[in-house]
Amino acid sequence: MDLPAPSVLDHLADRGWPALEREELEGWTLRASAGVTNRANSVLTAGPVADVGRAVLHAEDWYASRDLPAVFQVSPASPAALADELRARGYRTHSQTDILVAESRAVAAFDAPTHAGAAGDRVALEDVPRAGWTDTWWSVDGRGGDAERSVVERILAGGPALYAAHGDPGSPDAVARLALVGEWGGLFAVATRPAARRAGRARQLILALGAAAESRGARRLWLQVLAENTAAAALYRSLGFERASGYGYWRAPGS
Repeated sequence: MDLPAPSVLDHLADRGWPALEREELEGWTLRASAGVTNRANSVLTAGPVADVGRAVLHAEDWYASRDLPAVFQVSPASPAALADELRARGYRTHSQTDILVAESRAVAAFDAPTHAGAAGDRVALEDVPRAGWTDTWWSVDGRGGDAERSVVERILAGGPALYAAHGDPGSPDAVARLALVGEWGGLFAVATRPAARRAGRARQLILALGAAAESRGARRLWLQVLAENTAAAALYRSLGFERASGYGYWRAPGS
């Protein structure tokens, strides 16, 4: 497949995991969601600004007014001068992430996911997450308590998506989410409970979502994976995903 531009992928992910509060700053977007998740509390810098230094200062003031640290998502679509500006101001980068893409049909063709049979072998797909879906994801990847979970639930409700659960839908052993953004589907929140790992659960969920994506108009898929997560990257590559871009978060000093 033809690889999309980094700016396209940055904006797709922004729409797939939408912040609760946002403000445009020329070609950038300031995003805040009570500090819950990096993406929803960082500056999307995939566009031009007239003065990088002045834009950084404005962003710092905007986050300070919300008692949040200034965090910038920096990718190949960011202004060339941004990384040097942040480095000079003492920022440090973390969470280096690769963006992988694939055709939905190609992913679905790797296997036919199981939708029937024993309860432990079923993959259920729904348009909204059940409490059990969120329980499983939060138990694996959640950070915080009830207040933070409430913020995440509002983020999940910010756009159309498919929610896949493996096993008992009331208490699944693995879950995944496919955000629906035009002709694209974005894989988020792929999580498996520790006791169910190394049994192919994540693979089954991705295959099921890949098969369902085209019926919802999503001919292409994208996902984000931490560069250090070699096991997950190997799974995605085995399903036909290839690297198209990447990014990192830059956080203000002392925060």
